[in-house]
Amino acid sequence: MIFDVADFFDADDYFATEGAQEWADMEYVLEGLQLQLQPSGQAGLDGRAIFDPKATNRILTAGMAAHGWHKINVPTSLRAFGTDWDAGRNAVLAEWQFSNYPFLWNNIIRSQVVARNGWQLNGMSSAPRALLVVTKSGCLPASQSTLYFEQGKAQMESVLSALDLNLAIRLVGLTIDEHASFVTASWNGYAGRTSRSVITAEEMDFQVEWSSRSRVDGMVARLTPNP
Repeated sequence: MIFDVADFFDADDYFATEGAQEWADMEYVLEGLQLQLQPSGQAGLDGRAIFDPKATNRILTAGMAAHGWHKINVPTSLRAFGTDWDAGRNAVLAEWQFSNYPFLWNNIIRSQVVARNGWQLNGMSSAPRALLVVTKSGCLPASQSTLYFEQGKAQMESVLSALDLNLAIRLVGLTIDEHASFVTASWNGYAGRTSRSVITAEEMDFQVEWSSRSRVDGMVARLTPNP
């Protein structure tokens, strides 16, 4: 997939130097990722194609594991902020952020506390120096109230001057070409709305219709399976 990047707290310098190998791992997995879609189960969306976070999460986790990344447990004192990070290696933590938008700050807060205290987490080579957050662009149809890249970037930029973080943060947004008239994706079916058990997965072409919406700067895609 193609993706956008927004860097905060000198993440551009970090991932060009000390974290270059970790970013190379992430970039390789992202570039090999296929768009994952599923039928919406939300009222009023009539089974329309939306971004599939479950399949995307699974593929990212497996892809990074092949490069030596593994889940990293959250310290007991921070368990109010969750149980683990999706992946970590050396001094870089990573999270696939496809759930509700407030969880972006949940991830930033717990990562910063660990970094500020200089805690070396089990499975890491040192205290965290950087955080990678992968989300999806607002141009992709998705479940309501989930984080999208443009929103996360705007939130970070709006409070940047008030934050004192010593953790480099790179926000990554999965997206599609803004001029695309069709895309190829995996069309995934599940045993139930909350199930993680895939019962069908078929590579399909989808027509792309673009429309303007106020929630993002730019256009939003409606994806319809090619007949």
